[in-house]
Amino acid sequence: MAINSNGLTTVQRVKDFLGITVASNDTILERIINQVSDFVENYCDRTFVETTYTNELYDGTGTDKLFLKNFPISSTDTFTLEKRSGSQNVSNFNSIESEMFFIDYNTGILETNGWGFTELPQRYRATYTAGYAFDNFTPGATLESLNIGDLEFAVWKLVANAFEMRKNTSNVQSESIGDYSVTFRKSTMADQEIKDILDRYTRPHKN
Repeated sequence: MAINSNGLTTVQRVKDFLGITVASNDTILERIINQVSDFVENYCDRTFVETTYTNELYDGTGTDKLFLKNFPISSTDTFTLEKRSGSQNVSNFNSIESEMFFIDYNTGILETNGWGFTELPQRYRATYTAGYAFDNFTPGATLESLNIGDLEFAVWKLVANAFEMRKNTSNVQSESIGDYSVTFRKSTMADQEIKDILDRYTRPHKN
């Protein structure tokens, strides 16, 4: 068992938070961390680890704004935006010149300079790199060093809640972890601090 590539913390950092000094729970903590990381991504409707997205399709919004699925945009040199010409089923895209729109690199929001994104399905596609270049181990590359340590703190609290529930329950199913998404959501709704943190990182709009 290991932390998945999208893991938002490490076993050791969770153990430091919980005051655990033994290794007997490392495997179960890894599994909970992986599920919490998946839950946080689903809740926030975005991927946090830096990733390159190629020809990502978008519906037109009928407005002058288009909200990318992931942010912040970390590589401006490779960003391209294209518009489909003709039928929806024809893969015929033409580049939209960069002078035709503005990019908020922190939020991933595109805004045109006077024209609108035609309200048609899968009309546009974007190629870009977005997310945070973290690995949780290298000094200078942790979530905390990238000024998003509060997100990791929320992850710690969610992991702690699930870990404590597992210790205190007689439900045998919890031994295999199962689907904890309901538990994580209940913890988020019950803990205003967790909710406030996750809401700050939630994608502002769903296309």
